[in-house]
Amino acid sequence: MTVVEVVVVYDVACPSCSEIARELPDLLRVPVVVRSCRDPHLATAYPTLATRVRSCATPALGTVRTDGTIRWWPGLTGAIGVLPVVRLRDLAEAVALLRTALRASR
Repeated sequence: MTVVEVVVVYDVACPSCSEIARELPDLLRVPVVVRSCRDPHLATAYPTLATRVRSCATPALGTVRTDGTIRWWPGLTGAIGVLPVVRLRDLAEAVALLRTALRASR
């Protein structure tokens, strides 16, 4: 299915996550919704979001499909989920952003 939107759920207390949440919208061809894991309405808005994401234990990217369903990609697996919607001209920058995330996760 086609990805029509990406949802980023992250902890604003995490500098690496904040950088990704800030830069990712400019790299993708679809709209990006950015939400804090501390948002009290997060569970209502995204009931299929894993508890560990809602408790700020890990960030996640959600790829919203044309039928409205969301596939959640926790942690760095989100890079796989958004790969199909990265702007080709921004691919190098997207890879650099992923490297930053990989370094921060170690």
